[in-house]
Amino acid sequence: MTFRISHVCLLLGGFVAGIALTSTTSREFAFVVDGERLDALYLGPAAGAFLAAIVAVLVAALVRTRRILSTLSFAGLALLGVAPSTGPWDVEVYLGGVGAGLLLGGLVGLCATADRAWLQTALAAGVLAGLLLAGPIDHFRTSFPRRYADYLPEPAFDPVALTVLALTSLVLAVTLASGDFGEWTDVAMSGRALVVGIVLPLIGLVLYWWFVRRVWNVGTYGAMQGRWMFGLVLVVAVIAASLWLESRTGIVLLAAMAFVAAGDIGVAAFPDSWPWLLVPAALVLTGAVLGRRFPQPVLGIAALAVVAASALFEHPLWDNLHVGATWLLLPLAASYTVASSLPSSEPVTATSLAVPAALAVPLIADYGWTAYAPLVESESTLGPDSWAWTSTGLSVAAVVACGLAAAYLGTRPS
Repeated sequence: MTFRISHVCLLLGGFVAGIALTSTTSREFAFVVDGERLDALYLGPAAGAFLAAIVAVLVAALVRTRRILSTLSFAGLALLGVAPSTGPWDVEVYLGGVGAGLLLGGLVGLCATADRAWLQTALAAGVLAGLLLAGPIDHFRTSFPRRYADYLPEPAFDPVALTVLALTSLVLAVTLASGDFGEWTDVAMSGRALVVGIVLPLIGLVLYWWFVRRVWNVGTYGAMQGRWMFGLVLVVAVIAASLWLESRTGIVLLAAMAFVAAGDIGVAAFPDSWPWLLVPAALVLTGAVLGRRFPQPVLGIAALAVVAASALFEHPLWDNLHVGATWLLLPLAASYTVASSLPSSEPVTATSLAVPAALAVPLIADYGWTAYAPLVESESTLGPDSWAWTSTGLSVAAVVACGLAAAYLGTRPS
């Protein structure tokens, strides 16, 4: 395998898409609501992630012209650039969701060449890096004290973000002009893949609405501790969808669900200096290469189960185990698992890369089902309480279930 400019383009574009997917969601779950709250379906933080996933799947599944795919990718980058300056929060979320979906779907479509496996792997590595590092990057960018910063209006444009978007556009233009993506290979569109790509984000959106209502009915603490019951619906839905898809294409969907259930790099601890962010980024790249060279999806999912189990050690004196698992093992295992599951069809790939954002909102405040287990402060104890054991056990069980389904799909003819 020769590292080419197309791989750089997809890594960078995927990273931008991953960051954008997280920016369409909210990390806060402080709701004071009553009634049916149907407005949560189109005004809540899940709406942006749902919109991004739907747009990405539709573009990847229905657009079959490289010129249109390229145009939509550039349009997505442009929308991501102007979205923060559009005013109301809901408008920004909608534009950001459409922009992220256009960019991700366009890049997935551009991977439809003879080198599909490596191109999809590069794109997936970029998206995973963006999803994993979005929280820590935001922490570094907002944690520096500025006198009276809270009383000043937010800048209309972010110079750093605009620079990254401009660089991505430039690299994409150079790659397209050079023809480095390779010869276009058209593939048959799967109706099942399109249905799965629409239904799964929709389930996540409805689940979010149901959770908002539950907070009002039973209180925040009761809703948080009962949330895992609704999360089981997502796990069952993803496994059923992967089994319904043709051949082995659903394995990457299981890898994405296992990643959601395992945890998030941003919830254990933030490093003291930004160069430490290069460590998980390098591990993502390493995992992608290893997954492409030595594909064993079940092995990667087993490693994700270890990450999920480490949530039992998130409190002193053993909290370093959890920090090490989320900062070192999670990036490597997640990237290896997804890369091992590729290549897949364009709509399934788009769905799988958008799933961590679209499905995580109703389950977790940050990426990782056990990110806050318990989700509110509890009394100081020497070890995990009963809720930590329950939530962690269910997270591990969810990852193991994905692994068993992946092992079964691996017996199907490719």
